[in-house]
Amino acid sequence: MTQYQRGRAFEWQLRDALRADGYQVYRCAGSRSPVDLLALKPNQIVYVQAKRDGRISPADRATLLDAAVEIGALAIVAAREPRRPIRYRRLTGAGPKDWTEWHPDEVVDGALP
Repeated sequence: MTQYQRGRAFEWQLRDALRADGYQVYRCAGSRSPVDLLALKPNQIVYVQAKRDGRISPADRATLLDAAVEIGALAIVAAREPRRPIRYRRLTGAGPKDWTEWHPDEVVDGALP
């Protein structure tokens, strides 16, 4: 399996997990945007960057965060660690430690799940 195929499979896994949590999910394949998945619920927009190892460069982190802040979306980095469930991190700033754990059913900043 190529690196592209593994990344696409992880994006599909994320899509299915978010749909199971009640989100409408759109995959932004080939868009060259900072967003891999757009997940929507009433009063909540989530930009998801899928990283199998959870690592995101400072430039990609800043771009994702800027794009999310511009429209009031949440900036999420999703990772798949071996033998563990999907891990979601909500970016709170551009620094490498500026994040909090996030769960798809959380109410954030007054948004309804």
